Amino acid sequence: MVFLSASCLFAQSNLRLGVHLDPLATWFSPKTARIEKEGARPGLSGGLLVEYYFHDNYGFSTGLSITMLGGNLLYRDSVYIDAGGSNVMVPANSTVAYRCNYLTIPLGLKLKTNEIGYFTYFAQLGIKQWINISDRATAEGSGLSKDNVAKEINLGGMSYFFGGGIEYNLGGQTSLTFGIFYDNGFLDVLTNDDHKAVLNYLTFRVGMYF
Repeated sequence: MVFLSASCLFAQSNLRLGVHLDPLATWFSPKTARIEKEGARPGLSGGLLVEYYFHDNYGFSTGLSITMLGGNLLYRDSVYIDAGGSNVMVPANSTVAYRCNYLTIPLGLKLKTNEIGYFTYFAQLGIKQWINISDRATAEGSGLSKDNVAKEINLGGMSYFFGGGIEYNLGGQTSLTFGIFYDNGFLDVLTNDDHKAVLNYLTFRVGMYF
């Protein structure tokens, strides 16, 4: 009887859990002179989705993900980059490709329609906290090749995000979700005082709720 009551309580709960694995397009936006964006790079994000609904059509969203971000930066002047304790000189007019891994924790508001057929449509917006966990960089002609450059990247970051998508009901509480989101970073991710840049990225959401 106790287990049956607990099951019924969970079935009627406003809490939803899910998982996602999202391909990304990610790039730097420089905020100082003498560095330039040099194209986007592919990325990936995967982890847990958590939603709590205070109304049938409105709820809070959060979760925990590992997110692989990065981009290419063109340095107009020569620069020394700390690669695991040794300084590597990158010549002027060289491009450095960064790959940064973060734990990301979103806090957002989700607005969704009533189910139409098997489909539900939603919009979502909020902020996201980033916690840096590893960094690598490569620059041709400099000796920098997938080296650890953790001292070149700040420990934390933040972005605001917005987007939307659809959910397809597979039956009961189970549904597939697809969406597209834009994250705009607003904290500098580089530790070098002469160079400042933020990370932006586009997310193509693929996930499932249970």
